[in-house]
Amino acid sequence: MRRYACLFVIVGLTVLSASCGVGSKATVGASDNPQAIVATINAVNITAAELDDVAKNRLQRVEQEIYEVKKDALDELVEKKLLEQAASKQGKSVDDYLKENVDDKATAPDEAEIKGFYDVRKEQMGGKSLKEVQDQIKSFLAQSKKQGLHQQLLSGLRAAANIKVNLEPPRISVEAGDNPSIGPKGAPVTIVEFTDYQCPFCSRVRATINQLMDDYKDKVRYVLRDFPLSFHQFAKKAHEAAHCAGDQGKYWEYNKELWGHQQALQVDNLKNYAKNIGLKTDKFNKCLDSGKYTEKVEENVEAGSAYGAQGTPSFFINGIFLSGARPISDFKKIIDQELSK
Repeated sequence: MRRYACLFVIVGLTVLSASCGVGSKATVGASDNPQAIVATINAVNITAAELDDVAKNRLQRVEQEIYEVKKDALDELVEKKLLEQAASKQGKSVDDYLKENVDDKATAPDEAEIKGFYDVRKEQMGGKSLKEVQDQIKSFLAQSKKQGLHQQLLSGLRAAANIKVNLEPPRISVEAGDNPSIGPKGAPVTIVEFTDYQCPFCSRVRATINQLMDDYKDKVRYVLRDFPLSFHQFAKKAHEAAHCAGDQGKYWEYNKELWGHQQALQVDNLKNYAKNIGLKTDKFNKCLDSGKYTEKVEENVEAGSAYGAQGTPSFFINGIFLSGARPISDFKKIIDQELSK
């Protein structure tokens, strides 16, 4: 029934995940009897608790994947029912209803639209002329328009319907520890982010986090935990530097400097940023050079991995996992659900 659910990407366009790294996340299902013997090797027993401890990260990922599959399937079922109900009210089949509200309203792309699309993506066309690819572009734009109208239709039906979803996402207890935070410790909602100062998607989501803190004020606490990825050469030291700035009470001021200079995180630059925000540079430099916070950063990385984070940014909203630089609506949906409990 979801006739416009997929658009095939053409002429060299690439779909990118809005996060650095790979993977997904979730919660652990422990065995009913942790002392149960699951294997014996030369009279030495392996217990269910030992097995769960070794397998927990993989189990977390599988649990989250199962939830995502169920959630997507549930969304499809909800949309199917909404369309069936809307069509039935008008005495029509779903196909006729969609034809009237989507197909018949979708205007054909004109020459200006086709040329504009081509001009913007000319370098991705593999040297092909407009004439060679215009039929593909026209088809793509036509399908895009139909998909847009289809989504508008469904959004309207969702808004008008009384929908209650009881499918609970996996939840894991994520510790805030003594990591930098904004907002009251007793806030009903805690967002823990595992981030990487060299990750472009982490930088992109800053505006969303700031807006959430403005919108929810004392109802939300935000905690930042280090998760520098191994392939980001300068990230680990940048995270150490932020903690050194925190020693002088300016973690968040320094945090802002780092996000603003993602392409220049070499040690000399890190020391210059300390000067920019008025830190005592001798104290800061000594802290950074000594590796005072190397262990802390590594502990955060280990903790993030144990919770199932595989890329950045990784968020846990009251233990509910959210991955990538998502739109603010995705965060608000979870936060509002948590506040309503």
